[in-house]
Amino acid sequence: MKLVLGLLLGSCSLAHGLTSDSQTIKRDDPGVSSPSYRISPIDGSKIALPTKEQLAWQDKEIGVIIHFEIATYLSVDGCNNIPNLLPNQSLFDPVSLNTDQWVETINSLGAKYATLVAKHNCGFTTWPSEVTFLTRDNETIHYNYTIAQSPVHGKDVVTSFVESAQKGNIGHGFYYSLMWNNFLNVQSGGVITSSWTPGQVNITNSTYNQVVLDQLTELWTQHGNLTEIWFDGGYTETQQVKIQSLLETQQPGAVVFNGCQTNGTCISANPVRWIGTEAGAAPEETWSSGLSNDGGDPQSPYFCPAECDTTLQTGDRWFYGVNQTLRSLEEMKDVYHKTVGRNCVLELDLAPDRSGLVPSNQAARYKELGDFIKTCYGNPIAHKVSRNEKGIYSLTFGKPTSIDRIVLMEDQTNGQVIRSYEVYAKIADSRSSNGGHVPYTFISNGTSVGHKKIDLFNKAISVTGVLVNSTYVDIPKWRSVSVHLCD
Repeated sequence: MKLVLGLLLGSCSLAHGLTSDSQTIKRDDPGVSSPSYRISPIDGSKIALPTKEQLAWQDKEIGVIIHFEIATYLSVDGCNNIPNLLPNQSLFDPVSLNTDQWVETINSLGAKYATLVAKHNCGFTTWPSEVTFLTRDNETIHYNYTIAQSPVHGKDVVTSFVESAQKGNIGHGFYYSLMWNNFLNVQSGGVITSSWTPGQVNITNSTYNQVVLDQLTELWTQHGNLTEIWFDGGYTETQQVKIQSLLETQQPGAVVFNGCQTNGTCISANPVRWIGTEAGAAPEETWSSGLSNDGGDPQSPYFCPAECDTTLQTGDRWFYGVNQTLRSLEEMKDVYHKTVGRNCVLELDLAPDRSGLVPSNQAARYKELGDFIKTCYGNPIAHKVSRNEKGIYSLTFGKPTSIDRIVLMEDQTNGQVIRSYEVYAKIADSRSSNGGHVPYTFISNGTSVGHKKIDLFNKAISVTGVLVNSTYVDIPKWRSVSVHLCD
């Protein structure tokens, strides 16, 4: 899966949410795509405000994106940028298809939602689409490049996935590529009329736009409330208005990946942005606001949290690859710390094999990562807490306590307001030269906290107290500060 952002070179925010009673929500324009923000009582800057859906999505922290369709049976990683590649429907034959097993793996990772690739760039749909359309020869035909024309006709991967997700108590969503469809000879959002491969159907651009809308309607109206909707590569200007209307009426609570353009025109009130890399590493300074595919911008009035998508297979491989090696557990721990630990939601690829199951070595690696996260961060070290009204959070311990990391979480209900922080500790057995009081020693610092920031120390230290100080554009509300000993 390559994130070739066509029309959408970035994502934006439609931030609207709660503020304190003394402050007023501002809007640049009255339309759905206008940002919502409040004014800092300290320096007059704009503080972008989130929707409750954006905050709920950030709370999930880890999701998966499931790549399973006809491209699973190819040696190449999908039909990307190969306009004449049209795999025959007979290839799609998952004889052991078991979406419950997928969800078991997802739960072992600790992921809270899953986004299924329902249609990728080949054009094959993993549900039996009932859409009909006119060809250029003025013939009405069914969209006949689906699971219904495969050896497992009668099955429906989309419905099965949704049912398994609901049983497994995880959120579900869909990826549908609008800009590419080899079956209908569409590249970069437009129909190629100069040539086509046997099996491809020749249609007009207006017909293609209607097919897109009809298939999105099938996906968005038959499977309950979606957690996330993916537009990989964006959408065309001619598709925008109708897709926005469909979202508003059918899936207003879903967050939308690539739901905005860099100029602030959005098709959803709950957009999220791409971090700009598939390596699984967000910038150290990653903000919940901003329009660009990078670490964001604390000055932006658009609340648009970041999503970090990456693979478990090596070589940036998204669909199942025969004998494809996996990234090590140590590398995946690093991915976790450089995504979730840097205010970015991690969406990790899940690639079922050609039988329709998550391979055992991949399932084991997901569980190993989930077990590490649970063991390391599931039980913070007990401490006493004292806070004041100036952005300081302090922890005290009844005895010298070894720690090797700290986890900071900001309450972003009224926007992300912390602009920098410093962490200090009272090191056990250290004394000042003039009174016996234990001084505070600097141990880490940073800028953005947002939903979550994790600082790892070079080595474990024994402490009797920890203090976090911050700078801000409004007095922050700490959601939590915890310390841990994992290595």
